Amino acid sequence: MQRQTRQILSALLTPLVMLTSPWASAQSSPAIYPPPATPAPLPQADAFYSPPPASELSTVAPGTLLRIREITAKAYYLFPVKGQAWQVMYRSTNRSGEAIAMMGTVLVPENAPITGRKLMAYNVAYDALTLRCAPSYSFVKGTALEQALIQGALKNGLVVMAPDYEGLKSYWTDGLISGQGVLDGIRAAENFQQAGLDGVNTPVVITGYSGGSLASTWANELYRSYAPELNIKGVAAGGVPVDLGNVARKVDGTLFAGVYFGAVAALANSYPEVNPAALVNAKGAEMLVKAQDMCLGQFLTGAPDPLTAFAFQKMKNLTVVPDLLAVPRVKEVIAKNRLGQRVPGAPLYIYQGTLDELMPIADVDALVKSYCSKGVKVTYRRSINDHLLLAVTGWGKALNFLMDRLNDVPATSTCK
Repeated sequence: MQRQTRQILSALLTPLVMLTSPWASAQSSPAIYPPPATPAPLPQADAFYSPPPASELSTVAPGTLLRIREITAKAYYLFPVKGQAWQVMYRSTNRSGEAIAMMGTVLVPENAPITGRKLMAYNVAYDALTLRCAPSYSFVKGTALEQALIQGALKNGLVVMAPDYEGLKSYWTDGLISGQGVLDGIRAAENFQQAGLDGVNTPVVITGYSGGSLASTWANELYRSYAPELNIKGVAAGGVPVDLGNVARKVDGTLFAGVYFGAVAALANSYPEVNPAALVNAKGAEMLVKAQDMCLGQFLTGAPDPLTAFAFQKMKNLTVVPDLLAVPRVKEVIAKNRLGQRVPGAPLYIYQGTLDELMPIADVDALVKSYCSKGVKVTYRRSINDHLLLAVTGWGKALNFLMDRLNDVPATSTCK
């Protein structure tokens, strides 16, 4: 019945799109590029990452494949992913509704079934201000830190789409761009012939931890309004950054202060109207410049890490205002990127460590309570874990939840 409903919806909407948009008439087959050189060049020096002009992007629909190339995906330099892999560039949308290009990686395991394939959108926590830590590049270089977790999906025969959901300008922490990037990545995978998927009828699950959970949860909140034709069965998210302001307050002056500093630099890029130059002192201006080539925890890439660069520092020592988070422009940006303002479209599994050093658990508790009050089916698992440990120990149950959704096991809820 659900499949028939989606097919009818697609049939009804297609003529409308043809009449009101130039997209449908302008779509064409994606450009096919040769595999990247060995060793792969940095994305900044790779023509594959250079986006088409805005005039071209604006003529195609979100999720349209723009270009593809086959790659050899590796984990930890040594271990190739068993199956086939491609980098894809696709069309997405920014906060202003303008067309942008995004990158993603499609992995098809050797044991993928001939028919009836299912898709997982796996959102890597890459928390970066530079493309050198983007998942698409990490798979080629062999620095994909979460490959061990992704392998669990591949072993189950799932096709995996891992989007560079921060976009080509690395808008780390921008919820709208991240969520739309995930949903358009799903569309792109369903449009990708080599993935062997069944278009909008493809059963899909979404997952991610920490920064990846931001993208995953935003995608679920945007699902019904931005991409209602998709068949999303469930979403699993762990270590969820609900309110960036509260995360900043928690880590300021601690070992993890670099998360605050990196996020400020990223949001300053995404929201130039904040005018950070007017809010920071000379040391703060130096920080904003220094952070532009940084990414969080990606030690295999050789990129500078804000954790080591800014550990135990306090933001008040870098600003000309008493409290950066109290500045009206900053408060407005934080409010726009706060989770819980929309109703998620698919059942949720949320897992959170009670000893998490970054994410205030009270925020996650409140988010779950809000979702429950709106009728969302949520399974919420708290455990005695810190942020990093739970990323590994919590994955097994999250994967089980997602596989149950793909196998049409009815979703349950811990909501009271």
